[in-house]
Amino acid sequence: MASASTRAFGPDWVEELVLRDGTRVRLRIVRATDKERLVAGLARLSPQSRYLRFFTDKQRLSDAELQYLTELDGEHHFAIGASRVEEGGDEGEGLGIGRFVTLPDEPTVAEPALAVVDHAQGLGLGRVLLLRLVAAAAERGVKVFRCDFLAINRGMQALLEDVSPDVCFRSDGPVVTAEFRLPNVPADEPMERAPLVGPMFAWMKLVAEQVMELRRRFESGSEQLRKRWVELQGELGARRRKSDGGEP
Repeated sequence: MASASTRAFGPDWVEELVLRDGTRVRLRIVRATDKERLVAGLARLSPQSRYLRFFTDKQRLSDAELQYLTELDGEHHFAIGASRVEEGGDEGEGLGIGRFVTLPDEPTVAEPALAVVDHAQGLGLGRVLLLRLVAAAAERGVKVFRCDFLAINRGMQALLEDVSPDVCFRSDGPVVTAEFRLPNVPADEPMERAPLVGPMFAWMKLVAEQVMELRRRFESGSEQLRKRWVELQGELGARRRKSDGGEP
């Protein structure tokens, strides 16, 4: 673990890069003043993109959630925001965000989350955010990223294993936990090296795609099936709140 004074990803860290389509982007640490940017960004996400970030089709953020998502300690809860850079050098619209939260009883394990607005997807931003997130987590002593998701059948789990055969799974009812050991990623790893985290990124994206399809099947069925979907979402939400120490 790097000391706070020697870390690359301190509170003043800023990086600018160019996406595949030529868009200039600025990456920086999320601040308490970014609440309105988060609200605007959520409104630009499709249901699938919202699931990739929140593991539920989140429609709005409460005041408590906005506080939790922007007022960070930078140690156990860390987040990087990405914004378009305007011609004059000012920050424009928010394009994406990546964060991790360490588990209270397992400080070397963290839960990651990514979100990129739909019109900026496919340009490499999500993978770069994950690259920087992995490097920042390693500086803080994190060794493993852990994700919980709903997997109602074995077929979905097998499909995910094909994407990343090194992932470690364990099940607790309908909720499956997957763990990724973090690769060694320098803080300034170039964008072209994003394939280092490709399997992890592809896995997270596939989870969102599969569960959105699962949701469509539940909601197109009977009232009983729709109620069961709500129950399953509640189980997953309770599990994630517990791992976050009771936070929203």
